[in-house]
Amino acid sequence: ANLAMLSQMSQYDRSKGQGKSLCRYLWRPFQLAFLLVTIESAINEDSEFRDTVDLIWFPTGGGKTEAYLGLIAFQIVWRRLANPTSGGGTTVLMRYTLRLLTAQQYLRATRLICALELIRRKEIDLGIEPVTVGMWVGEAASPNTFDAAMKIVNQATQGTGAPSLKLVLDCCPWCLAPFKPPLSYFATPSRFNFHCDNKACDFGQTDTDILPCNVVDEALYDSPPTLLIATVDKFARLTWDARATVFFGKNGNRPPELIIQDELHLIAGALGSVAGLYEAGMDTVLIRRGVHPKYIASTATIRMAELQARRLYGRNVSIFPPPGLACDDSFFAHTVPVHIRPGRLYVGYLAPMLDRQ
Repeated sequence: ANLAMLSQMSQYDRSKGQGKSLCRYLWRPFQLAFLLVTIESAINEDSEFRDTVDLIWFPTGGGKTEAYLGLIAFQIVWRRLANPTSGGGTTVLMRYTLRLLTAQQYLRATRLICALELIRRKEIDLGIEPVTVGMWVGEAASPNTFDAAMKIVNQATQGTGAPSLKLVLDCCPWCLAPFKPPLSYFATPSRFNFHCDNKACDFGQTDTDILPCNVVDEALYDSPPTLLIATVDKFARLTWDARATVFFGKNGNRPPELIIQDELHLIAGALGSVAGLYEAGMDTVLIRRGVHPKYIASTATIRMAELQARRLYGRNVSIFPPPGLACDDSFFAHTVPVHIRPGRLYVGYLAPMLDRQ
């Protein structure tokens, strides 16, 4: 897991022309502490903290995403080592409330999955099934069918469309080489995959190489991804499309064991009421299939966290980092005077009835 996190960070910097010594990459104290606190309950279903929702509460830009990406990497590797015959299929569900956030975090998660897949290819004890990531959202953000994906690629090939607007990725997530239609896509009536045509890339050395990521619903149903990233509302498909049950353990594979909910504070009001119903339904399905899932949540600002977690998940919550003795110093983060380090300046701009003349 550490190797995967290190690989994806250093690879990203190298692709940007900003390569630096590997010893410069370090866990922030709160990230490492969070991993050490949650690993045991994430992999041990009999842990006394298995039913506790671990909530990362840290300021924006502090590194919350990397903290739970590290846990995801650990969970994926552990599951495959501990369950050689049933460790495939969808291992982690990651949910967001907004499609824009989902697309942004999908790009970050894809780099980690690429790193894990390269490690799997060298480690025979991690199974023969590729480590993959999929984005499962509405058709306004990504195509639901192979035909729709093929149409997008054909339009881009003819110069009448921008595939990145609907296919999310506009470059290889590993080497950042720009995608060029139609070479960067394998799009047919029965298949869709991303392809990197950069021969220097680990995922582009042959003409048949594919990237371990997908955004087309039908492709995800055919090959359920190791990490499934979705919006909360997309899980409504479970009641309308039987193919969606493939994400809950099929072909001898275990159901998902880790559920990540980012931006928890956004699940409130009417959305929170509906989300709570789906949480109860999905939790019941997973337990009936033999897995008691672990819940991790993340937020930069929240009130009444205990009450919200109880209403959404029927579980107690543990906030990390816990409150310190002083509001300005939690040990993992402390307030720095602006004369030492300039703070942020927020600007709001409202221009209704703008006269364009």
